[in-house]
Amino acid sequence: MQLLLCLGFSVCLMSSVAWAQDPKPAEELVGEQAREEALLAAASEIAVQVANIRGLELLAEIPKGVKDREALRTMLIEQLHNEIPEEVFLAEEQMFKRLGIFEPEVNYRQLMLDLLTEQIAGFYDQSAKELYIMVGLPEQLQYSAMAHEIFHAIQDQHFDIGALLAPFTSQENGDFALARMALIEGDATVLMIDYVLYESGTLPAGRALSVADVPMITATLLEMNTEELAATEGMGTPGMMGMGESAVPSLTDSVLGSAPRIVRDLLLFPYIEGMRFVLRARANRNWSDVDAIYADAPVSTTQILHPERYFAGELPIDVQFDAAEALGGYEPIFDSVLGELQIRSWLATHTDRYEGIPDPGESAAGWRGDRLLGYRNDSGEVVAVHVSSWENEDEAREFASAQVAIAEARYEAGATHQSGEHGESWCLRHGPNTDGERVYIERWGDLVLLIDGAPSSLGETGEERDPTTYLARDAVWNTLSRVPFEAALAAREANKDAEEEQSDEVSAEGAPADNDLRETR
Repeated sequence: MQLLLCLGFSVCLMSSVAWAQDPKPAEELVGEQAREEALLAAASEIAVQVANIRGLELLAEIPKGVKDREALRTMLIEQLHNEIPEEVFLAEEQMFKRLGIFEPEVNYRQLMLDLLTEQIAGFYDQSAKELYIMVGLPEQLQYSAMAHEIFHAIQDQHFDIGALLAPFTSQENGDFALARMALIEGDATVLMIDYVLYESGTLPAGRALSVADVPMITATLLEMNTEELAATEGMGTPGMMGMGESAVPSLTDSVLGSAPRIVRDLLLFPYIEGMRFVLRARANRNWSDVDAIYADAPVSTTQILHPERYFAGELPIDVQFDAAEALGGYEPIFDSVLGELQIRSWLATHTDRYEGIPDPGESAAGWRGDRLLGYRNDSGEVVAVHVSSWENEDEAREFASAQVAIAEARYEAGATHQSGEHGESWCLRHGPNTDGERVYIERWGDLVLLIDGAPSSLGETGEERDPTTYLARDAVWNTLSRVPFEAALAAREANKDAEEEQSDEVSAEGAPADNDLRETR
């Protein structure tokens, strides 16, 4: 699901969860041109209201267009095809299946297309700097969706969304992309709630208040679970929105509701946990304090889930390693950071299926850094190699134990255990004697290594004839490095600057001079 984050638009998700249905018959009677003109006029008025509510000046007129659901869906699907190659989808699908996060029958790309069909109520295209409004929504929902997307345009004018997301793509560091999107979407979601509350009269007109200044409502939003929040229109309660109970759909009645847990978690995270982060950041502070966060935005989902860690300046560890040398015949297909949120979803997926798996929230909360690499051979067989760094040995031991319990439950086999002064390891084998696989888990201090899918072949007396698992294990430890995230980020930005300079030099050298141009005419 992290792949969707690399597209250059922001879909108004919460509204679409609540209303993925055809326009009302009465609305269909309105002339199409008159309806579009009315929506554009309303959008201009809402832009002024949003700027006043949030205290961020509208710096320029926002280009706007009106399209129906099918046209918007077509635009998003085309952008999906253009920006994310099919092989990238396939690689992430195969990795998630390798780890048991996806069931074997999941078609990841088709799932994303189905979600785009359902989860849309308008969007702001950051690359084109244009707002697209969808016709056919009920009036209340139409205006709240506009407020959300208009605020994205204002965010872009003030904080440059593209630059905010630029250091790492979602394929390179999914955790970083999720954290940045959580700030962007969470801020827009709180704005949308404030807009609705002003319109309903719950917040007094003419006063610079927010839902963050109303303890009772804020406490409700912070305490509700994901299912409850996602099932309420605009992420407020029906009464808050001035709507009846019948307006609240069931999340389980949607494509999103039936999607794998990690897809639901990753799609809802920027809106729900992002909203909670912004509410906590805004509590007893001014909006200018929230604005300042954009200059030093969160870099991990841990900082979003635990705002106190963001405000304490706690940054993750950048984990790097390479197991390619030990995996002859395999090509690298995946290299990204999962982070606390995705690790929690990974564990929770198995907690839902099997008994005896530790609580995923507690097991993931000690995360400091990680990296997941994937390798695939010509037969389509995939090996996953994951290294994670934890706050202390106890946290690492808890995560390692969870992975052992998952492996034993998935493959219905027991793992052998060895321990030493500084660490311990578990090894589990499954499959035929001559064509099996191994799962290897090792904890070394506060580090945990997982190798899943390495080939295994037993001799006549039961000895292992394929050294891949142990070669990969040695390759990981021999190449492993851990550096503070700020150093990794600085190096990344320096590399990007150098690449841009080199590209400019190549372009300048390759461009013909004026004399050359005249000679070739």
